[in-house]
Amino acid sequence: MFDGKFALEAMGQIITKGLPVSALIVAATVLISMPLAFLLGLLRFKRVKGITQVSTVLISFFRGVPLVILIFILYSAMPDVLTKLGKLYGWGIDFYNINRIAYAVFICCLFTVAIMSEIFRSALAAVHANQLEAAHSVGLSTVEAYVHIIIPQALVSAIPNLGNNIINLFKGTALVFYMGVADIMGVAKSAAGINYNYLEAYVDVFLVYVVICFVMQKLFEHLERRLGVYNAR
Repeated sequence: MFDGKFALEAMGQIITKGLPVSALIVAATVLISMPLAFLLGLLRFKRVKGITQVSTVLISFFRGVPLVILIFILYSAMPDVLTKLGKLYGWGIDFYNINRIAYAVFICCLFTVAIMSEIFRSALAAVHANQLEAAHSVGLSTVEAYVHIIIPQALVSAIPNLGNNIINLFKGTALVFYMGVADIMGVAKSAAGINYNYLEAYVDVFLVYVVICFVMQKLFEHLERRLGVYNAR
């Protein structure tokens, strides 16, 4: 029997306690990952010797491993490895007591940088080479051409894929509850475990993710239209 009263109570906990944690993880991951991913994508686009080969291997690795496996392996290994390094170099940091959210952001960043760098690389490659030649013909340097012409066009073309990636990242944060993080899924499972109301909790989680992802999709579509109009001018 579906317990509507519990579902409402659990929804309140999910929205007030779990959603802010999930949003924090996504926001921190995006803010850290985007500059690093763009730099890596630019270096790969310019085929910088040495960096391209190493980054290709690392990107292939992180893109090919499911996020849940990264969580299980890295979260299990990182505190031990970092603690041993800390003792060796005298850092004096207790890595076992670092907030789980920090570990979650770090793991999500590894996964996200690998994907976003490919998005930026392909977006830069989509800008026609004539744009750089035209910029040089009017007296702009290569750096000025990239800053004022090529990069803005690439960012506009990257918006749809970036939006999809960020939405997938938000959905992927449902896995960090395996680390003990009280995100949307973590709060729902904790509330449901008292009286085994898992059906109600999962329905709440389903509704929250559907609504938030729908809103995010519409926001990215609006941003794409606005930037597309601006770029067309």
